[in-house]
Amino acid sequence: MQALYAKGGELATAAVAAQTQKNISPVAGHQILSSISSAQMMVSSALGHMADGHRQLEALGRRLGIDVSSFGDVLKPPQSVVVPAVLEPAARRA
Repeated sequence: MQALYAKGGELATAAVAAQTQKNISPVAGHQILSSISSAQMMVSSALGHMADGHRQLEALGRRLGIDVSSFGDVLKPPQSVVVPAVLEPAARRA
């Protein structure tokens, strides 16, 4: 997502450079820049939502007693951290 955000910045820079180098009216390029800016805002919002999701997962992991700092993209948690009673629907536990 960060790379996408960076590419959006490059695209906006290129659009403005093309506009000024070709003496295109700012009014003509406004719609393009507006669309690029809107896309950048959406990517920024998505990054924020991803960060919120990670914070929620961290809180859930702590409630389940999982050391959330010990697992990453390349490490798999040990099987003992999965608590079936927590993951099963309430109807099955009754």
